[in-house]
Amino acid sequence: MQSGIDAARDFLLPDGEVSHSRAGLLFIESYRELPLLSWPRRLIDTVVDLEESMILFRSHHARMVERMIGRRMGTGGSSGVDYLDMTIKYRIFKDLWAVRTMLVKRDALPDPESPDFYGYAAEN
Repeated sequence: MQSGIDAARDFLLPDGEVSHSRAGLLFIESYRELPLLSWPRRLIDTVVDLEESMILFRSHHARMVERMIGRRMGTGGSSGVDYLDMTIKYRIFKDLWAVRTMLVKRDALPDPESPDFYGYAAEN
């Protein structure tokens, strides 16, 4: 359990100071069901979907190149398929993937301050 706490501390305090963007991301992901956070959550999910599509494209492209030219040098002078396989591990939005390992169990989450603020607005 301590390693999880250390990982969360490293995520939220990367340079010894609080990363407000990472803390906000963790808040949005932890309280996904709050109505006010629905559009930021959808935006985050869309960006993750985009990056996942890029990863799948890189993988499919590497397999296509392997079928077409084998393991020869690439057309641009690169190492070919080996280079393409290396690119699959790269992530642009690392924090959006990393935050999923930091999520707190729903029953352990405290209620947010001012829960009405995050709910639906009702007119009287």
